[in-house]
Amino acid sequence: MARFIGRWLADSIRLGLALLLALAAMQLPALAHGYVSALQQVALATERDIAERQEIARQFYRLPLAAQEAEVMARLREAEPANAAGLVASRERMAILRATHDRIAAASPLIQPVLALWDGLRDARADKHAILMTTLESHVPAVMLSAAPATYGLAGLMLGLLLGELLLTPFRRRSRHAA
Repeated sequence: MARFIGRWLADSIRLGLALLLALAAMQLPALAHGYVSALQQVALATERDIAERQEIARQFYRLPLAAQEAEVMARLREAEPANAAGLVASRERMAILRATHDRIAAASPLIQPVLALWDGLRDARADKHAILMTTLESHVPAVMLSAAPATYGLAGLMLGLLLGELLLTPFRRRSRHAA
């Protein structure tokens, strides 16, 4: 009876770990999609902020409505260099976010989670790590059935089974020596 319960418990641990990792791995494509969407939203918000700040400068310095961005920036550089530098930094941030969004969105759905995770952890520019952490915190787990989640789920299932075997191997050796 003890051997039966031991086998049942070992099988339950292996299966539970495999299912847990499979479901966790299936979340990766949705997390990548959320990260890409967040990049686009932050880039758009930055673009709106830049436009508003330029419009305020245009009004403050009484520049014509048709004044080009270069004209507004030239006026800001001479009167408010810190504000001009802030606008340049915001424009660079927006360009980085857009380029990252475009690069990840253009990749294969199977590669997107890897690119998103790598980008969010490695690239400190433009607050990408904060965007990734916000995406992780706001993610609502769901099971999606398409090629990418199914592939990641299968990989998670196999990894879970392997980890379960590795976890239970020392106990199996002890029970064989005891018998």
